[in-house]
Amino acid sequence: MLTYRIRPATGIAFFVCIVLLTGCAKNASSVNPITDTIQEDSLITPDPALESAQQIQSISPCILVDQNGYRTGALKTVLFKRDKADNTSIPTTFEIRRLSDDSTVFTGTISWPRDMSLDSSTNVSGSDSSKESITSDTKLQDSDEYVASGTFTDFQTDGEYYIYAEGMGESCSFSIGNDVYNTLYESALRQYYLNRCGIALTQEYAKDDARGICHSDLAKLEDNSSVSLDITGGWHLDFAADRDVVTGCLIIDNLLLAYEMNPDVFANDYGIPESGDDVPDILDEVRYEIDWLLKMQDTKSGGVYASALTSAKEGENLSMADVVVTDITAEATISFAATLAWFSYVYSDIDSDYCDKCLEAAISAFEAAKSMGAIGSFDASFLASAQLYRMTGQKTYENGLTLYFKSSSFDSDFVSKDSIFMGGICYLRTNKPVNKEICSKIMEDLMNEAEKISVASKKSDYMISTDDYENTGVILRNMRCLTVTNHIIYSQEYVEIIENHAHYLLGRGPLGANLATDTTEYTYKDIDAGTGILYDPILDAELLILLSAIM
Repeated sequence: MLTYRIRPATGIAFFVCIVLLTGCAKNASSVNPITDTIQEDSLITPDPALESAQQIQSISPCILVDQNGYRTGALKTVLFKRDKADNTSIPTTFEIRRLSDDSTVFTGTISWPRDMSLDSSTNVSGSDSSKESITSDTKLQDSDEYVASGTFTDFQTDGEYYIYAEGMGESCSFSIGNDVYNTLYESALRQYYLNRCGIALTQEYAKDDARGICHSDLAKLEDNSSVSLDITGGWHLDFAADRDVVTGCLIIDNLLLAYEMNPDVFANDYGIPESGDDVPDILDEVRYEIDWLLKMQDTKSGGVYASALTSAKEGENLSMADVVVTDITAEATISFAATLAWFSYVYSDIDSDYCDKCLEAAISAFEAAKSMGAIGSFDASFLASAQLYRMTGQKTYENGLTLYFKSSSFDSDFVSKDSIFMGGICYLRTNKPVNKEICSKIMEDLMNEAEKISVASKKSDYMISTDDYENTGVILRNMRCLTVTNHIIYSQEYVEIIENHAHYLLGRGPLGANLATDTTEYTYKDIDAGTGILYDPILDAELLILLSAIM
């Protein structure tokens, strides 16, 4: 069955609320994804009927490429997918064609699995029909499809191209160039700016996503409406324009990890009001959320209110709706302590006064959370202990770490839980006295997990570390682990594995869709796969970690 190159659609957009990030959930894994386009000057609750009416029917490609593109000198692989029941001719070569004039600029070999079942009716295009003529180092997995590969690493001419194979049609178009990830990187960062609450987004910075000011009035406590609070600012996190402390902290934690691993990547401005202030824009953006988090802390008790919820009925203008603040919780308080301490460390060379303010707030929150029984009850207490120990070297925080180090589940928790993983990495990076045996154990766990990821990626038809193809969260968390490992012990093999995962997410997966954005020819919208990675705030931050390793 032929598939055809699909030209980018224009003028199709959702008439929905502001570009919002997932969130306002007590459990970060259950947050609702955001919308990805702004069309009005005010926030409007989404109309599901309109969204479903605009679904695009299209043909799934069987020649799979990274629609974003390939770096000029990097390894370049294209995948070919065909049904096992398909008895039409099997191509053994592919062509790279220039997009502007369809001229062939490179011809490569397709490697099919050795044990493909070829009966007398199956022909191999361009060769004899014997099984021996088909070679591959590709592992055949238990599925209804064969997956073949072709490499074009030697083709290093920058430009816009697509791939053609006889009997299989054309791939989506892609670019070759050393800057192919730049636009994606800038777009991933800009999502946080576009979701800022409490300010107007002007055309100068937001362009087509410009809108008026929202949620600038005082909010009310949910359990005592007589109390008013100024909690303006922060990021909208869902369709309802809600803001949530635990989710916001997790996003910041991932952004700070990305910055600490590869600070040079984030040195450039990407066009926000703070650009040009000699502070990396990623830290300017994080500070915007930190300012909001500080407003969510009760300065008397040190406790932190959990969420700021927009109270609006369906169809009501969200920007004018009332906001209610939910009660102080132990989880929000200890998450706040971890994130504020981490930010204080990263920001210490930029603004010492603000750093001190954040550290004081973190210490106050830690004590409040301790009184609420949070230490040992929430994973964030390990991260808070690690970050505060790195900042102060005080025994009380070291004790909080020891509580986890002694746990029989620490090894498994380290590779599976966000705050435990990031707390362990923080402990490796601290310049305070550490337990060398613990550090060695953390490194062993990290290297073992990296090796598992590497082995799984080599065995996979799609060159990724999991066979749970639709779980982008698992894919990105695996790459977070590999990025951190690669930062500590550089490996070109790890860089290639990380980049292969980027290729997968950007179109080289089994469905051939770009799962990150809707700006290429065939995307998550075409396969009705929910929301793109850039429009989920946690996945977006984790994608930035991945990109920072290959840019």
